[in-house]
Amino acid sequence: MKKGVFTSFLLLLMTTHIAAASTFLSLSKQDSYKENIFNEAKKHDLARVELDEGQTFQLNRNGKILGTLIQGKGWIKEVQPVCFIGWSKNGSKIDAFISTVGQGDWETLGCHKVDSGGLISKKDDENVKIAVVYTTEAPGRYSNAYFIFGIPPLVENLTYDEKTTLKFQNSYLKTISALRKSYQK
Repeated sequence: MKKGVFTSFLLLLMTTHIAAASTFLSLSKQDSYKENIFNEAKKHDLARVELDEGQTFQLNRNGKILGTLIQGKGWIKEVQPVCFIGWSKNGSKIDAFISTVGQGDWETLGCHKVDSGGLISKKDDENVKIAVVYTTEAPGRYSNAYFIFGIPPLVENLTYDEKTTLKFQNSYLKTISALRKSYQK
């Protein structure tokens, strides 16, 4: 009897530790953020905004949804394609809006599409890192660009990780798994 209780207790401890250290992305099934993300895009002078629902994810940690990562594309002055990331902690209010390819330091490129997004940090890392791979447009050619975002544990808000992003530029890595492997070295 004591051996059975002890074994059950050990299994419970092991399972709880694994579950407590689990961070993952899942496709978002909600859309209560849509009106707010469209309004936020409009504030950033983006028109003809399209959301990429196949690349919009909920970030889950320890059984709790930390937020929704919303990916989209819009146009500045109807000629410059710009991709963006939105972050909503509660699935409705937009807590962060970050223009990526097509604006700011990246304004010489157009954003063609989001290729993929995924975790590159380990599942138990406190500071979560998410990579997004884009296909970009330059005159006469297409190429890839990478953006790395972090979610610091105390803030739980999406931030652009410029240092890690610059590390991957010109690396010719094309997949989330290749970025993950390189990041975790």
